[in-house]
Amino acid sequence: MADDRGDWKVVLQFFIVPLSLVAVLVSVFFGLQVLRSRQPDPQTALEDLKGKGSFLLPWVKDPKRWQAGYDFSLLLRSHTPGNAGTLIPGMADAFRDAGSQGDQKLRRYLALALGRSGDSHAAAALREGLKDADGETRLFCAWGLMQIADRDAIADLRAAATDSDAGVRTMAVFALGQMGDHDGAPVLKRALGDRERDVRWNAAISLARIGDASGESLLLEILAIPTPVPARAGDADPSAGASPSLNAIRALALLKNDAARAALKRASESDPNEEIRRTAGAALESLDTEARDVLP
Repeated sequence: MADDRGDWKVVLQFFIVPLSLVAVLVSVFFGLQVLRSRQPDPQTALEDLKGKGSFLLPWVKDPKRWQAGYDFSLLLRSHTPGNAGTLIPGMADAFRDAGSQGDQKLRRYLALALGRSGDSHAAAALREGLKDADGETRLFCAWGLMQIADRDAIADLRAAATDSDAGVRTMAVFALGQMGDHDGAPVLKRALGDRERDVRWNAAISLARIGDASGESLLLEILAIPTPVPARAGDADPSAGASPSLNAIRALALLKNDAARAALKRASESDPNEEIRRTAGAALESLDTEARDVLP
């Protein structure tokens, strides 16, 4: 009997336990493969976000709906803009519900999703969101309205240019330039005197977008700010830290006046940052080509 018990211990130790572990690992592996094989679509993701089909909900009291909202916004980004029309009512309802429930993270990601939809029917909810108490939500709503290019939101974006949150003001003035709001020039000119540098800079760039040189001195100031230069080639991205200057170059190229040309010429010849020199040179060349094209 003692020998029989010893044999069973050996069998248990060297065969049954390892085989059980293998079975568990194989089950986990195939379970993960099944999950990976699922090709989620925005409609299914939206239904999951709203709670339908969430089989863990009875057991998990905090389902992290904001994470689902983030995943949904990324999923929507991979789909063709303008093809989410049937989803908009559900997205707008979820956006408003998140606000009434105080779920700010979810509301922010749904604002991103509404903007990424590229559908004009999403604009009403985003315009409502510009009045949200949360600054990040207002910022994402301003971004979304810019993505949709909703002309009816121009007045709301002009008002957002005086928002208490600097990030919202920055996005609002950027959006007005991106959307070509020529009638909003007075708003952008006032923003040139904003206490926050990013707001002033974006206002100058937006004015250049609509052909107004009122912010040219700021653009020249941006271009004059030294940018980091890698100690050796390949040490870092050559455009790292140069983004403001690169944006200023593009804005100056839109103004096409003598002061802008002179600044672009200086930058193309003497700026220590290679990316800035190259971009300024290309901008100057495009202006020269354009000038030659209009000669009689």
